[in-house]
Amino acid sequence: MSFPVEPDQLSAAWLTEQLRHAGVVGPQTTVRDFVATSIGEGVGLLGLVVRVELTYDGPEPGPATVVIKFAHPVAANRAIAMNTRMYEREVTFFRQIASHVAVPMPRCYAAEVDTDTGRAIVVLEDMRGYRAGDQVEGCDAGEANDIIDAFVPLHVAFWGDTDRDILATAMRIDGEYIDGFSPAPEGTWRRCLEMFDHCMTDYVRDGLERYIGSIRELHRVMGGRTQTLVHGDVRLDNVMFGEEEGHDRIVLVDWQAIMVSNPLQDLAYLVSQNVRTEERRAHEDELLHHYHDRLLERGIENYGFDQCVDDYDVAVLYLLSYPIVVAGAFDPANDRGRQLAEAFLGRAVQTVTDRDLFARLPA
Repeated sequence: MSFPVEPDQLSAAWLTEQLRHAGVVGPQTTVRDFVATSIGEGVGLLGLVVRVELTYDGPEPGPATVVIKFAHPVAANRAIAMNTRMYEREVTFFRQIASHVAVPMPRCYAAEVDTDTGRAIVVLEDMRGYRAGDQVEGCDAGEANDIIDAFVPLHVAFWGDTDRDILATAMRIDGEYIDGFSPAPEGTWRRCLEMFDHCMTDYVRDGLERYIGSIRELHRVMGGRTQTLVHGDVRLDNVMFGEEEGHDRIVLVDWQAIMVSNPLQDLAYLVSQNVRTEERRAHEDELLHHYHDRLLERGIENYGFDQCVDDYDVAVLYLLSYPIVVAGAFDPANDRGRQLAEAFLGRAVQTVTDRDLFARLPA
């Protein structure tokens, strides 16, 4: 490998080279020493994340800390992420696409992937000082509006224009992603129902098997609508809230799920699974109007509000599959995992029930 694939392989020389190439340290400055500390597991069991504290020699020291994401060191775990090209998608985003969109995100100092082995590394600006979102706690409508403002520029940049060369290798909701993702809900829904039946309504419980049988077709329905580039994982655990002078109000992190899809995928994920249920019920229509208004302000034409709502409903229905997978793969020893599964499965189930979305399942 031409890059470190786990924390023990990091070196001062490699870090110096990457930070110089990124333009954040001068040619006379070197990394003298560093200390790496684990700060989480990235995407569940699919990655490793460390914070690296840096000390320098030279006249132009760089950032005091960086965050580095690695692919999981165990091949079986990596294979799960490789099935939907998660590592490759994030590296491609930072190397080819990020500079074309005005979305608040961490600065990327280096990004590499070996598509044969799945080994990858992404070196990012450390968002210390920002407040991390909490999907278990959820958010209110005001915070949701701020998050919408953050991702709308991504949607507008590629709205109805996803055949550009820059997106030639992008994952598409109605392409290889169907076979890459569908086996997950198909294989976990029964265990989800067994472990988290208390999160279900009668409406969803009674229709769940039919829903799972429609998953592959729902991918195609999503792909048959207006298409753009979406973040793909707009949940509160991937949102940082600025709380100090000079901070962006919102920063979006974790770009491994970036894909071409129905633009309402991001809004539906945020609102149906992250906004607290009573807040959603009180403000759902306002949130949809806020998103639609932002599109119009940025020049999107021939996209009426009724179509926006219709796209939202289809996306909410499709996205019920995500918490089903998480809950169905639940580790009983992980209390945080249980809380997370209960929170976003429960919210998704209530949204699907409130909006009678199983009535929209393909025949």
